[in-house]
Amino acid sequence: ERMAPKKEPEPEEEEPEPGSVPVPPSLAWTDLTLSEIRAFMQKKTPEESLTYIAEKFQLTDYESNAQSSIMVDFYLWILTFTKESGFNEEKASAAFTIIKRTHEFAMSDGGKQIQETFEVFRRMVLRHALTGVPDSVVLFTPEDVKLLTAYVTQTYMQHYRLYQYCHRNQQELDCHTTCLFVSTASTPAPLRLAIDENEEAEKAAAAAAAAAAA
Repeated sequence: ERMAPKKEPEPEEEEPEPGSVPVPPSLAWTDLTLSEIRAFMQKKTPEESLTYIAEKFQLTDYESNAQSSIMVDFYLWILTFTKESGFNEEKASAAFTIIKRTHEFAMSDGGKQIQETFEVFRRMVLRHALTGVPDSVVLFTPEDVKLLTAYVTQTYMQHYRLYQYCHRNQQELDCHTTCLFVSTASTPAPLRLAIDENEEAEKAAAAAAAAAAA
């Protein structure tokens, strides 16, 4: 009897680096990995941060495309909020995806009611803050939940209809060219032609005295 050839052992799958892929039920590392969050946090100026976000989410046409400009600004302010609130990388990544998905839900099916959208946001936040609940992970503290809810309520929800309008309607870019006429000073006379005011005054006085004597 011929012996069946031995099967080569299958190589073990390498464990992904921590912070490189999301681990359900957490939404951290879904849109921004650990290295990407760190790269953003290291940006020193608003211009550097804006460029980084535009390149990451392929919105580099933000200077000519109104919708891209709105989204770059939207993403930039989310991450700026997490940075100023002292969120660590994992919290910042999860918060970013929660707000991003909230916006995507709000824009779906022609636009959702604000009450529906806030409820979706609330459920996602609580899924990252409750203990002893199925399909949840404890990431945010009660203070984090308060900060995150206040931010979304006071910014995104305040401009909810405007976001929906801009999403539905493509904004036209108006270009205007204006010619500006600037007066240019004439070239001054050479210094060799300059007149000494004191000398001229003396000459005028002498001429006047001579005229009076005559």
